[in-house]
Amino acid sequence: MTSTDLLISRQGARATITISNPAKRNAIATATASQLVDALKQLDLEPDVRVIVITGQGECFSSGGDLDEFLATVDAGATQLWETGDAWMALFGLIPTLSKPVIARVVGPAMAGACGLVAACDFAYASQEATFGSPEIKIGLFPLFILPALLNRMGQRHALDLVMTGRTIGSADAVRMGLINAAVEPSQLDDLIETQVAAFARLEPATVRRGKHAFHKISSVGFEEGLELARGLRPAFMCSEELRRGIEKFFTKKGAQA
Repeated sequence: MTSTDLLISRQGARATITISNPAKRNAIATATASQLVDALKQLDLEPDVRVIVITGQGECFSSGGDLDEFLATVDAGATQLWETGDAWMALFGLIPTLSKPVIARVVGPAMAGACGLVAACDFAYASQEATFGSPEIKIGLFPLFILPALLNRMGQRHALDLVMTGRTIGSADAVRMGLINAAVEPSQLDDLIETQVAAFARLEPATVRRGKHAFHKISSVGFEEGLELARGLRPAFMCSEELRRGIEKFFTKKGAQA
């Protein structure tokens, strides 16, 4: 049985995590999910890393969960199934809490758990040939761990469409349904991602960290609660050194243009 490795590289402001097991279409076993959690936590602590990109090796993002592991756990007891859920719960809960933007770079299929991973990332960009799906219902299963991410990203109607039909969608539908931000020609994908990385690298890291925190907190509650949270979070931005520097740069630039 071949195992899935994570290849981690750093280039400038960008760190890339590559899910690597082409022989099994970059399947994500429970151990892989746990390794992803560790890698994301480590990269989030590195000051030179400003953006984290997750991708798959070769022409497939990931086929989702490891089928061999799945077959081996079908007859597992309730306690074992509960405990092996820790890694998946940690992975899908972690990304919104990280201080840095996480981008999914999708080439080829992103299925089942991998489709959920794409949804969990802050941003997702794909080649036009990419495909997405959550086909678990076709074998009598239901995509529980990825459902919160799909609901947050796609809304109830589109998420229900995906998980109840089990159908595979193309990149154009994935954009329309809110699963990914954009789909481009394969030759343009890396340029698009590098443009986004460069844009984030120009921002104050502390402002990005606070902004991401505020976004996920406010988006997780109702309208009135969101306004109360906004009031409480406002001083963290208004009293920051980053804002003072930003105002100074703004007026310096404006004066130079006058």
